[in-house]
Amino acid sequence: MSKGKSTDLIIVFRGNSIESEMVKEMLADNGIVAHLKNQIMGSIAPWHVSAGGFEPVEVIVLKKDEEKALRLIDELNKSI
Repeated sequence: MSKGKSTDLIIVFRGNSIESEMVKEMLADNGIVAHLKNQIMGSIAPWHVSAGGFEPVEVIVLKKDEEKALRLIDELNKSI
């Protein structure tokens, strides 16, 4: 049985560049290191990184932080 490595990365959110940056900062405020994937191309040519340009920027965290990150994102979505 194989368990994920502590360095495995997982996508926890997809959105436009503004939404993704907000989620990244909210995660950072809660002690979770997050990175954005496709931030620049998602802003200038989103159709190049996702079908139809829909939700081109991804927020990525370590696998060990996935559960906490998803819970925080869910709380954020409920508050909007």
